[in-house]
Amino acid sequence: MANTGMDAPTGSPRTEDHAALLTEKQTCAYLNVSKRNLYCWRMAGLVPYFKIGRAVRFRKSELDTALERMRVG
Repeated sequence: MANTGMDAPTGSPRTEDHAALLTEKQTCAYLNVSKRNLYCWRMAGLVPYFKIGRAVRFRKSELDTALERMRVG
């Protein structure tokens, strides 16, 4: 069977990342912080994010990495 290019490769970053994108509300719940605090962290460059139109999304794995960078001691 010919490969038409329409099949998504298994384990491709695009399919894994899409499933792991969180909304601001989900991210606040995951990090147990207020929306204002999350906004301040974004503006300070402490947490990476995506802008998709007007929507802001976060990758869970990148949030975990950002939290590790904020660890004290």
